[in-house]
Amino acid sequence: MVRLIYMVNDNDVIESIDDLSAVEAKEKARSAAKPLIDHLEDAVDKDQFGNLVLNAKVGDKIVIERFATVLSHRPWLDTKTYVITNVDGVTGDLCLMDTDLGQSAMSNYITGTKAGYRFKLPNAKGMSIGKRKRGRPRKNPTGAPELTKPVELDSNGQPVKKKRGRPAGTKNRPKDVIRAEKKAKLELKKAKATKRKSTTKSKAKKRKAK
Repeated sequence: MVRLIYMVNDNDVIESIDDLSAVEAKEKARSAAKPLIDHLEDAVDKDQFGNLVLNAKVGDKIVIERFATVLSHRPWLDTKTYVITNVDGVTGDLCLMDTDLGQSAMSNYITGTKAGYRFKLPNAKGMSIGKRKRGRPRKNPTGAPELTKPVELDSNGQPVKKKRGRPAGTKNRPKDVIRAEKKAKLELKKAKATKRKSTTKSKAKKRKAK
């Protein structure tokens, strides 16, 4: 079993009641994110003599849920999935591999179970160790009635059918207006080109004068 120091803040010291409240709030937030593994099969059972035995072998995956053993209220530490690389059936030592981090780890299913750790076997669906909600989020998660737009009615009291596309007449401009706009754009383009040429010539004259 790996014993870890539970860090209460950056300095590992509770300086005031306000600090203690902040720590409790963080701990509650962490506990709310704890994966659900109750539906998974237990990886540790007892034999006919009452000894703890592991129902997994080298190469199998195992889910370990750890709690802090140095604090009286035993907060949740983490829940991870490992691959078993070695098992000592006498001492209960487990050599593990954290495939997500690419690091080896150690645990003990005998002392860990006695300390309150939980050892589970992943289900047939793979690495998922908790129930995850699928699908799109609800548009109205609060359940409050949604506001609807008023329906426009005609003179007979029937709903007016909305027409698709642009409103009539928005693209039907007079031809003389269109010609005037094109002419103005062309003149502006010519003026910019003339100004650009004169600027280039003046710069060239200055360079020659130097």
